Amino acid sequence: MKVKLLFILLAISSACSQQYFDQPQPTNGRNIYAFPEPFQGVWTDGKDSLIVAKYFFANIEYSDLSLPYTKRDTTAYALFKEGKVYPFDSIRQQVIGVGRSFEIRNDSIYYEIREVLEVQLGRKAFLRQVGGQFVLNVKGENGWWELFLMGVTDQQKVVVTYPSIDAMIEQGMNPVLSNAEEDYFEVQWSAKQFEQLIGNNVFSDTLLFIDQQN
Repeated sequence: MKVKLLFILLAISSACSQQYFDQPQPTNGRNIYAFPEPFQGVWTDGKDSLIVAKYFFANIEYSDLSLPYTKRDTTAYALFKEGKVYPFDSIRQQVIGVGRSFEIRNDSIYYEIREVLEVQLGRKAFLRQVGGQFVLNVKGENGWWELFLMGVTDQQKVVVTYPSIDAMIEQGMNPVLSNAEEDYFEVQWSAKQFEQLIGNNVFSDTLLFIDQQN
């Protein structure tokens, strides 16, 4: 099955690096190719949404951005054309979304962007269970894996977290390769070790914490 990753998620802040792992985790876990029923549904915080089906999820986020008007033609992430701003992929040199309106105030441009992450479970994306939570393993185009810890609280909220680079280094886990935007780790965590990592707040960077929509 195809994994479609439009991974422009600024929830994983541009100030933070993205963590990649050499293999799915935990290493002794069983691959699960369907989201458990408690996760399924539409989850929202009133603005952003997470749609979870049995074999698929889509995370939809909106962010308010601004930049000086004089920089409108130099940004690598947006194309301003005919009164609208379009998300732009500077690597592929193409528009990757629909145009949205923008506003000019005090020599700055203000606009909203819509960012989407879509994942279909299959060969390149699956769950592995750790206690009462699930690790979503997603294989990127670089051949390395991203990890997201998913759980549902007693308050009927879905929580999605990912590893904190600072917490990993504090635990003595250093990347084998690192740059300004990405860190690569070679690890072999058993389910028991993974639970210890959770207890030590290694998975402490929150991506989502939202309610289920009735």
